[in-house]
Amino acid sequence: MKKKELTNIVDREIGKFIDLSGVNATYDCDIEEVEDVTNINVSFEGDNLGYMIGNHGRHLDSLQYILQLLIRRSVDDEDFNFRLTLDIADYRKGRNLQIERMALQKADDARTLGESVDLPPMKPYDRRVVHIALQKFEDITTESHGEGRDRYVRIIPTSEIDLGLVEESSSSEDSEE
Repeated sequence: MKKKELTNIVDREIGKFIDLSGVNATYDCDIEEVEDVTNINVSFEGDNLGYMIGNHGRHLDSLQYILQLLIRRSVDDEDFNFRLTLDIADYRKGRNLQIERMALQKADDARTLGESVDLPPMKPYDRRVVHIALQKFEDITTESHGEGRDRYVRIIPTSEIDLGLVEESSSSEDSEE
């Protein structure tokens, strides 16, 4: 799908949302292609937008989901793969920084202790932030565990893998051959 065509769809759907909700805000839309996924980043700015964020970002998550459904419905291509990220008054940006700081601190704890550290249960988007923040470190591995609302990230130092305390999924297949 062409970027201009997608921009028109996003603008039309957000315009409908603004008209229906009566939100007094401006927005900026950034579209970028990363591998086979098109990332659509929409950021709202304005005064008194706290109600759009909601308690612990619940309204923000719901609005993001609804806008994603509206855009999906408007795109004719079933194979079109995209990810919508909605931010309101830089709430998500600030939240991501908090999560990244916590993940880095807990990764240091895992290195120091030499054992796995479990983070509290998180929403899928927040878990993704942790995985991305820690993937650049060779001495740390992250895994998601649990089900539903109890799903959390486990930070594992590679020393546990080296000691055989945690089975590394790719190396276990290699050793059997």
